[in-house]
Amino acid sequence: MGISLQTLQKLNAEGILNGLDKVKFGDAMPTINGVNLNMPSAVLGQLSTQVIENIIALRAGGEALGGQEKLLDWADEKYFVPFVEKAGTTTPYADNSTPLAASLNANFSETGHYRFSSSFVYGSLQAEQFSKARINYADVLLRSATEAIAIEMNRTAFNGYLDKSANAMLVYGLLNNPSLPNYQVENKKIETMTWEEVMAFFAKAIVALVKSSGNHINGKSNIRCVLPASVFAQLQSKYTQLGISVYKQLTDLYTGMTFVPAIELENAENNTNAIYFIGEANVGGIDKTTKLGYSELALMGNVVQEHNGYSQVVSAGTCGALVYKPAFVVRFSGV
Repeated sequence: MGISLQTLQKLNAEGILNGLDKVKFGDAMPTINGVNLNMPSAVLGQLSTQVIENIIALRAGGEALGGQEKLLDWADEKYFVPFVEKAGTTTPYADNSTPLAASLNANFSETGHYRFSSSFVYGSLQAEQFSKARINYADVLLRSATEAIAIEMNRTAFNGYLDKSANAMLVYGLLNNPSLPNYQVENKKIETMTWEEVMAFFAKAIVALVKSSGNHINGKSNIRCVLPASVFAQLQSKYTQLGISVYKQLTDLYTGMTFVPAIELENAENNTNAIYFIGEANVGGIDKTTKLGYSELALMGNVVQEHNGYSQVVSAGTCGALVYKPAFVVRFSGV
């Protein structure tokens, strides 16, 4: 099923497709010449609902980090991550006194730019065979390539990318970002906790956020609880002695809390499960605590003629998981 013209116009307006200063999606060689004279139009401009979803849909990594944003140009090598420290004191008022000034200490750390690609080959014989089966061959190929790109972007959001040539992390993920605080170790897993112990654990996490953030985050704040998918399933299956869902009790008590289940947190720390609590509040002019940064989501290369078909490369780039306010994150292992 093709995507509607109205949807394409909306995505173009947002810069998702063919944006000059934003995300570029589409063939890099759209004009007719001697090389692509016989290229099938499906290869040059195949867009479907599934392809668009692969490109723009948030996966667990993007959800865990609170969203994704274009922060780099394709040619950039580095991104500078700002984080702000507030300092302020007061003195008793007097007509001739000079109170100490409040200040904002802006600091920056830097991260690299990880670019990666996937490709597909459009084979003439296979195209005809798929056509007889009433399957859009070009769409299947492009969907597969964009799916591979999306999977790698999601993996990088959690685990970053190790540049083996330099033996150093080019970009960091949520699980190995060095700016985050140490794990607090729990001695009991949620699957073995009573419902009272589960409620007490979440209360403990909120108290830790309140203290760490200097009371910028509290039980009414917007908080993302990123937890292993299996732990989330166990949480949903727990009930009080009166048959009330513990999960519902938590969402009723902490109205700003959202849950992000992710298999990437299974045995993520010393072979034990990990849970992250990420609070959001605008401090020092920075509204987001964490974010997934990117340069391109689906940059299409030239269509290249092969012996019996055509090929094309799809590329993307990211600066990984960015942490702007480390004090607004607490994390636990052993749960």
